[in-house]
Order: sequence, then structure tokens, then C-alpha cells
Amino acid sequence: MQTVKILMALPMLVASGGGYAAWPDIAFPKDARVETIGQEVSLNGVPMRMHRVLSSQSATELIAFYRGVLGPRHAEQGLPDSYILSQGRAEHFITVRVRPLSARLTEVLVSASDAAQARRAANRPLGFVLPADSTVLSDLESVDAGRRSRQLVASNRHDLQANAQALTRELAHRGYQPEGPPPVQNDAQYLQRFRGDQREAQLTLVRQDGQTQVVLTTIVQP
Repeated sequence: MQTVKILMALPMLVASGGGYAAWPDIAFPKDARVETIGQEVSLNGVPMRMHRVLSSQSATELIAFYRGVLGPRHAEQGLPDSYILSQGRAEHFITVRVRPLSARLTEVLVSASDAAQARRAANRPLGFVLPADSTVLSDLESVDAGRRSRQLVASNRHDLQANAQALTRELAHRGYQPEGPPPVQNDAQYLQRFRGDQREAQLTLVRQDGQTQVVLTTIVQP
């Protein structure tokens, strides 16, 4: 019997969700460039909405701005390359990640996830057969103009060959066939591209310290 563990990552991305409580209105800095990421996005089965903000203001200025936006009741955490502010608000969880890209450009990822859906998604079926005893690290799905994308990241202790064989079989059941021989194949890495009817996929395997990391990206066109 297959055993798959799912780790629910701290929501760092966002998606649309009809039928849920109204999404929180989160302000953006003045004169910033704001990009919506995905029409529908979910991380580990949790509906989210996400915006990428690019600003000429410094990271310090933007952290101060979002402290004001979130108000006094929020949490903060410094990371080596970024700074995170987070807040629970009604039925949503808000995350703001501030990261300097250069001396003149700062990136802010502003996300809101559906907290109620997060509780319901904890034991959801994965819908994809991974090698036994795999741990799912991240499962990101998005829909843009009917184009469905999914990036599944997992790890296990099986070697590269065992993972490649098992995942190639699973992809074949879903209409994907290898696109020629693997362009990368050695003791530490394996890369294979797949194609099918209005679909494509890429499987990347990396072996290190007795563990194999699996990154599987699938795209289905409308």
C-alpha cells in the first residue's frame, strides 16, 4: 500500500475562490507595479490570491508601509533573504513577503489564503500516485485562461531509477509519453520531458544524502 505524507506549507501564494467569504482588501504602495498571479491558484489544496508588487522603495520603507496596513496585531519574521509579515483576518490568512532584488528594486509578494478551506484540505486525496513513503513538500496548482498547471514537489529515499520508472508509469496512465531520451541522466540528477494530447510535463529528480527530491510540472492546455 502506498504511503504518502503531506506537509502543509505556510501559505506564500494566493488564488481566486468563488463561494467563499469576501477576500480581504490589502493596500499596495503608491507608484508600485502590481501583477496578479494566476486567475485561480491553490497551494496544497488551499485556495489563494496573490499579487507581486515591484517598487523602487527600499525594503525598510515597504516593511513600515505594511506594518501600517496590517495594524498592530500581526506577526513578523526575518529570513536571510526576505522579511515576512503575517496576519489572520476573519476567514483568511494574509502573508506579506518583502525581498530586495537590487539597490533600486524591491519585490513584495502579497497573498491571502482561505483559512476555512485550509482546515478542510488537510486530508484531501492527492490525486496522483507517488512512490511509496513519499513526503509531499508543496503542491501548487493554477488556472490561467483555461491552461491548468501543477507543480508537485516531493521527496523520498528511493533511487533515481526507481523514481523515474514509477513516475513515468503514472504519467503514461494520464496520457504523457517521454519526449525522446532524458537530456540529463547521471548519478545525481535526472531530467525527462513528456508530451501528450494538449499536455506536457517535466520531471526533475535530484539525489543527495540518501534522499531524492522530485519536482514534477504538468501543463494541460484547453
